Amino acid sequence: MRTSPRRLGLLGGITWHSSIEMERALNDGVNAALGGSSSADLLVRSYNFQHIADAQSAGDWEGLGRQFAADAVALQAAGAEAIMICANTMHKVAPAVEAAIDVPLIHMLDATADAILAAGLNTVALLGTGYTMRDPFYRDHMAARGITTIAPAEPALSELHELIYGSLAKGVVPPGAREQVLEIFAPLFDQGAQGMISGCTEIPMVVTQGDLEVPYFDSAQLHVEAALRFSLAD
Repeated sequence: MRTSPRRLGLLGGITWHSSIEMERALNDGVNAALGGSSSADLLVRSYNFQHIADAQSAGDWEGLGRQFAADAVALQAAGAEAIMICANTMHKVAPAVEAAIDVPLIHMLDATADAILAAGLNTVALLGTGYTMRDPFYRDHMAARGITTIAPAEPALSELHELIYGSLAKGVVPPGAREQVLEIFAPLFDQGAQGMISGCTEIPMVVTQGDLEVPYFDSAQLHVEAALRFSLAD
């Protein structure tokens, strides 16, 4: 193991609430491995989430792809040895980012797929933003790894999206949020889901493994673990 971590470039969180948790987890992981006063070596591009949300709502994924690709190049130029897109939904622009950089992209969806396959599962519920649950980018990426994802039907899908953007993305956990998410998950279990992907970095604010009797795949935590392996490997 290295005595100092490789430098990581982080693209957002994308909300500042999840950015803080991502940075905390990376710093804790490096300190646990190296001890003393060791901490992660991070370059962070923190975003105004209102601008991101507006572009998403307008369907300007091409513009977001250009922005994230340019920001990744800037992080690489500043010394980042790998790039992380710190949000599930923004992995929709991962191909644009990956094509723009010469260092590895530590892919959140691959880290999640690795954990699902290691658990011996092939069918899981996908809970996340409306973009993540509706758009084919997530399910197609998982399908390429041999994993079937099941998303909620309407109106539950829109209700979950509103919970995330209307409350959790602002750091607010409304009363009954945990019960709401578990109620949304229940029909997916009946449809054959063997576990749940926490496909939004805010979902762990309300539901964790302790709330479920099936495996829970916290995409943000799995992303951190993959990044730590890269950052600390010889």
